[in-house]
Amino acid sequence: MRVGTQEDKLFKKEIGVFNHYRNFYYESKSPGQMQQGLGELTTEYKSLLDQTRFLTWISGRLEKKLQRSNRELNDRNTKLENALSELVKVTAGRNAYVIIYCIAIVLFVLEEFFVEPVISMFGEGLGLSIIIKLGIVIILKISEGIIEDRIKKKPKLQSIETIKPVLGFGKV
Repeated sequence: MRVGTQEDKLFKKEIGVFNHYRNFYYESKSPGQMQQGLGELTTEYKSLLDQTRFLTWISGRLEKKLQRSNRELNDRNTKLENALSELVKVTAGRNAYVIIYCIAIVLFVLEEFFVEPVISMFGEGLGLSIIIKLGIVIILKISEGIIEDRIKKKPKLQSIETIKPVLGFGKV
Protein backbone atom coordinates (compact mmCIF):
# COMPACT_ATOMS: atom_id res chain seq x y z
CA MET A 1 0.00 0.00 0.00
CA ARG A 2 1.26 3.46 -0.84
CA VAL A 3 1.73 5.67 2.19
CA GLY A 4 0.26 9.14 2.11
CA THR A 5 -2.52 8.68 -0.43
CA GLN A 6 -5.92 10.22 0.29
CA GLU A 7 -7.48 6.77 0.73
CA ASP A 8 -4.79 5.74 3.22
CA LYS A 9 -5.47 8.87 5.25
CA LEU A 10 -9.20 8.18 5.18
CA PHE A 11 -8.81 4.56 6.35
CA LYS A 12 -5.83 5.13 8.65
CA LYS A 13 -7.47 3.48 11.67
CA GLU A 14 -8.71 0.47 9.69
CA ILE A 15 -5.31 -0.07 8.09
CA GLY A 16 -3.70 0.15 11.52
CA VAL A 17 -6.07 -2.51 12.91
CA PHE A 18 -5.42 -4.75 9.91
CA ASN A 19 -1.63 -4.42 10.18
CA HIS A 20 -1.68 -4.98 13.97
CA TYR A 21 -3.67 -8.23 13.79
CA ARG A 22 -1.84 -9.46 10.68
CA ASN A 23 1.43 -9.14 12.60
CA PHE A 24 -0.24 -10.63 15.67
CA TYR A 25 -1.24 -13.69 13.62
CA TYR A 26 2.31 -14.36 12.42
CA GLU A 27 3.89 -14.02 15.88
CA SER A 28 3.84 -17.08 18.14
CA LYS A 29 1.53 -16.46 21.02
CA SER A 30 0.15 -18.48 23.88
CA PRO A 31 -3.48 -19.68 23.70
CA GLY A 32 -4.52 -17.01 26.23
CA GLN A 33 -2.92 -14.24 24.17
CA MET A 34 -4.55 -15.63 21.04
CA GLN A 35 -7.94 -15.65 22.75
CA GLN A 36 -7.46 -12.09 24.00
CA GLY A 37 -6.34 -11.00 20.50
CA LEU A 38 -9.39 -12.68 18.97
CA GLY A 39 -11.64 -10.82 21.42
CA GLU A 40 -10.03 -7.48 20.52
CA LEU A 41 -10.27 -8.30 16.82
CA THR A 42 -13.96 -9.15 17.23
CA THR A 43 -14.57 -5.84 19.00
CA GLU A 44 -12.76 -3.92 16.25
CA TYR A 45 -14.67 -5.87 13.58
CA LYS A 46 -17.99 -5.03 15.28
CA SER A 47 -17.06 -1.34 15.32
CA LEU A 48 -16.16 -1.43 11.61
CA LEU A 49 -19.35 -3.36 10.79
CA ASP A 50 -21.46 -0.75 12.62
CA GLN A 51 -19.73 2.05 10.71
CA THR A 52 -20.25 0.22 7.41
CA ARG A 53 -23.95 -0.34 8.13
CA PHE A 54 -24.37 3.33 9.06
CA LEU A 55 -22.58 4.50 5.89
CA THR A 56 -24.64 2.11 3.77
CA TRP A 57 -27.85 3.48 5.32
CA ILE A 58 -26.71 7.07 4.66
CA SER A 59 -25.73 6.26 1.06
CA GLY A 60 -29.13 4.57 0.51
CA ARG A 61 -30.92 7.68 1.70
CA LEU A 62 -28.73 9.90 -0.47
CA GLU A 63 -29.31 7.64 -3.48
CA LYS A 64 -33.09 7.84 -3.00
CA LYS A 65 -32.85 11.62 -2.69
CA LEU A 66 -30.73 11.76 -5.85
CA GLN A 67 -33.20 9.58 -7.75
CA ARG A 68 -36.09 11.79 -6.61
CA SER A 69 -34.17 14.89 -7.73
CA ASN A 70 -33.46 13.28 -11.11
CA ARG A 71 -37.16 12.47 -11.56
CA GLU A 72 -38.07 16.07 -10.69
CA LEU A 73 -35.44 17.39 -13.13
CA ASN A 74 -36.73 15.10 -15.88
CA ASP A 75 -40.30 16.29 -15.21
CA ARG A 76 -39.17 19.92 -15.33
CA ASN A 77 -37.20 19.29 -18.52
CA THR A 78 -40.28 17.74 -20.11
CA LYS A 79 -42.40 20.70 -19.01
CA LEU A 80 -39.82 23.14 -20.38
CA GLU A 81 -39.64 21.30 -23.70
CA ASN A 82 -43.45 21.32 -23.94
CA ALA A 83 -43.58 25.02 -23.06
CA LEU A 84 -40.90 25.76 -25.64
CA SER A 85 -42.82 23.77 -28.25
CA GLU A 86 -46.02 25.67 -27.41
CA LEU A 87 -44.14 28.96 -27.61
CA VAL A 88 -42.88 28.05 -31.08
CA LYS A 89 -46.45 27.16 -32.15
CA VAL A 90 -47.88 30.41 -30.80
CA THR A 91 -45.12 32.48 -32.37
CA ALA A 92 -45.56 30.68 -35.68
CA GLY A 93 -49.32 31.26 -35.58
CA ARG A 94 -48.88 34.94 -34.82
CA ASN A 95 -46.32 35.34 -37.60
CA ALA A 96 -48.59 33.48 -40.01
CA TYR A 97 -51.47 35.85 -39.17
CA VAL A 98 -49.29 38.88 -39.83
CA ILE A 99 -48.19 37.49 -43.20
CA ILE A 100 -51.73 36.49 -44.17
CA TYR A 101 -53.16 39.90 -43.24
CA CYS A 102 -50.48 41.66 -45.29
CA ILE A 103 -51.22 39.40 -48.26
CA ALA A 104 -54.98 39.95 -47.75
CA ILE A 105 -54.59 43.71 -47.81
CA VAL A 106 -52.50 43.53 -50.97
CA LEU A 107 -54.93 41.14 -52.68
CA PHE A 108 -58.01 43.20 -51.79
CA VAL A 109 -56.34 46.41 -52.95
CA LEU A 110 -55.26 44.72 -56.20
CA GLU A 111 -58.76 43.32 -56.64
CA GLU A 112 -60.29 46.78 -56.21
CA PHE A 113 -57.92 48.43 -58.68
CA PHE A 114 -57.58 45.75 -61.35
CA VAL A 115 -60.50 43.29 -61.16
CA GLU A 116 -63.34 45.69 -60.25
CA PRO A 117 -62.82 47.87 -63.35
CA VAL A 118 -62.96 44.77 -65.57
CA ILE A 119 -66.15 43.59 -63.85
CA SER A 120 -67.67 47.09 -64.17
CA MET A 121 -67.04 47.04 -67.93
CA PHE A 122 -69.33 44.04 -68.27
CA GLY A 123 -72.14 45.59 -66.26
CA GLU A 124 -73.44 45.09 -62.75
CA GLY A 125 -71.10 42.52 -61.24
CA LEU A 126 -71.82 42.82 -57.55
CA GLY A 127 -72.34 39.07 -57.25
CA LEU A 128 -69.16 38.32 -59.20
CA SER A 129 -67.20 40.80 -57.04
CA ILE A 130 -68.47 39.12 -53.86
CA ILE A 131 -67.58 35.67 -55.23
CA ILE A 132 -64.04 36.86 -56.07
CA LYS A 133 -63.63 38.32 -52.58
CA LEU A 134 -64.90 35.10 -50.99
CA GLY A 135 -62.46 33.17 -53.17
CA ILE A 136 -59.62 35.39 -51.90
CA VAL A 137 -60.70 34.77 -48.28
CA ILE A 138 -60.82 30.98 -48.84
CA ILE A 139 -57.39 31.00 -50.49
CA LEU A 140 -56.04 33.07 -47.59
CA LYS A 141 -57.45 30.65 -45.02
CA ILE A 142 -55.87 27.69 -46.80
CA SER A 143 -52.60 29.60 -47.16
CA GLU A 144 -52.62 30.45 -43.47
CA GLY A 145 -52.31 26.78 -42.45
CA ILE A 146 -49.52 26.17 -44.95
CA ILE A 147 -47.59 29.28 -43.89
CA GLU A 148 -48.06 28.47 -40.19
CA ASP A 149 -46.70 24.93 -40.70
CA ARG A 150 -43.65 26.24 -42.55
CA ILE A 151 -42.99 28.88 -39.92
CA LYS A 152 -43.37 26.28 -37.12
CA LYS A 153 -40.83 23.96 -38.71
CA LYS A 154 -38.21 26.58 -39.43
CA PRO A 155 -38.00 28.28 -35.98
CA LYS A 156 -38.26 24.95 -34.20
CA LEU A 157 -35.08 23.75 -35.83
CA GLN A 158 -33.30 27.03 -35.21
CA SER A 159 -34.59 28.20 -31.83
CA ILE A 160 -34.81 24.84 -30.05
CA GLU A 161 -31.34 23.88 -31.29
CA THR A 162 -29.89 27.11 -29.92
CA ILE A 163 -31.85 27.05 -26.63
CA LYS A 164 -31.46 23.37 -25.67
CA PRO A 165 -27.70 23.50 -24.93
CA VAL A 166 -28.31 26.56 -22.75
CA LEU A 167 -31.00 24.68 -20.82
CA GLY A 168 -28.77 21.61 -20.55
CA PHE A 169 -30.70 19.32 -22.87
CA GLY A 170 -27.84 18.65 -25.28
CA LYS A 171 -28.48 17.93 -28.91
CA VAL A 172 -31.86 16.84 -30.21
